[in-house]
Amino acid sequence: MKIHFLYSKSTGIQKDADENLKQALDATGMTAEVVYVEVTDSEDAKAKKFLGSPSIRVNGIDVEYGEREPDEYQAGTRYYNTPAGWKPFPHARLIANTMLEQQARIEAQKP
Repeated sequence: MKIHFLYSKSTGIQKDADENLKQALDATGMTAEVVYVEVTDSEDAKAKKFLGSPSIRVNGIDVEYGEREPDEYQAGTRYYNTPAGWKPFPHARLIANTMLEQQARIEAQKP
């Protein structure tokens, strides 16, 4: 499994988002290659289909939008609807659920 942690040059790698990613990995017991990708500006955001900082993708699938990503890209801060209200980082459960869904998809494709 490959996880891309995309972040804006202006916001940096957000500590809470990184901690929630690590919690999701621990909770699922999965191992994954985590790649940190910096997005430098709005043109780079468009090229990388960046939805805002931070954006986390599991095997190319956004943890919030899944396969139905919007066509609007931006290099600013991204907000997620969490159990504690709107936060500038995804909840660990959201990340873990996407990981489990992707793992199930991989297992279903095996002969």
